[in-house]
Amino acid sequence: MPRNDEYDFIRPVDALSQHINDKARELYRQVLALDISGTDIDETGKNYFNSHHRGKRLVFSIESSADILYQSIRLMGKEVKDISFIDYGAGLGTLFLLAGKLGFRKTYFNDYFPQWANYARIICEKLNIHLDGYIAGDIAAVIEFGKTNHTDFDIVASRNVIEHIYDLGDFYTRLSQAGLTRVCFSTTTANPHNLAIRWKHYWFHKKVERTQFRQQRAAYIRELAPAVSEASMPTLVEITRGRAFADFTEAVRNFMATKQVAPVPNLGTNTCDCHTGVWAEHLVTRQTYKDIIQQAGWEFAYTPGFWDRHYKYAALNMLTGIFNSLVNMLGKKGYWLSPFVNVVAIKR
Repeated sequence: MPRNDEYDFIRPVDALSQHINDKARELYRQVLALDISGTDIDETGKNYFNSHHRGKRLVFSIESSADILYQSIRLMGKEVKDISFIDYGAGLGTLFLLAGKLGFRKTYFNDYFPQWANYARIICEKLNIHLDGYIAGDIAAVIEFGKTNHTDFDIVASRNVIEHIYDLGDFYTRLSQAGLTRVCFSTTTANPHNLAIRWKHYWFHKKVERTQFRQQRAAYIRELAPAVSEASMPTLVEITRGRAFADFTEAVRNFMATKQVAPVPNLGTNTCDCHTGVWAEHLVTRQTYKDIIQQAGWEFAYTPGFWDRHYKYAALNMLTGIFNSLVNMLGKKGYWLSPFVNVVAIKR
């Protein structure tokens, strides 16, 4: 682990990056000393926080959060004190923690599950970080909170969330029409343009489909249509892949009536939970994101992320350093080699 008083979590090239870096160093020191063992956070929450953010991944987690904050604030073109910020689908990462230290006009936490909002509050209290609100629910709940409380969310940011949102068109359209947001900055490791990552996700999709989602859909189909024949079941299970909520029930109804069901657009190997709509690491191409975001009334940007350089083995860190150099050399096309991408929607 680097010394927190020496390491640059973001290269300090201007006053903003210097400010973010200073606060990132503070957060690093605080999180290393943080003990959540005696809190009301359940074992799932503790394990998630310790394994994904506080443990070996802490440096990269804070680096990623610092980069998201720097880029999104730059896009706003305002002072930090004049900007409101929300970490959407935050879980128990470091983005909302670092944001809470920067001095935004307003800073908010969001997660779909109410208990995680409570866990985030516990962590913030232990770290003496002030947030202005903890919002549970999806994008509709966030928008409703903003309108009810007469507040905006200039920046809606997320890390590894967008690949799980069921209906991206609905998400970006709701956010656009609400008029509360100028920058929606999302990162995702579901980067289909990196061949190695694409094949890794193909394998994951096949695994979760085989071990979980096919059986889930079959059980739900039998619940919705008890008269379905065993001969028709394999076809119906396959054509409902990638569907949830009303899309799922409508597909079952149409199949039972006419045997005709329109395919899910751009499905590929993707699959989702038919009850919650949560995608299993949804692979979406740059062009598809562009079409969805622009049709919802936003300007679009798509940029490469960077590789972690803080693994246990020096040889691996040397390799990821080389990859980062190649990503930089490729410029806007660096997403062909990057481990994650930045998907950005902007209102001018």
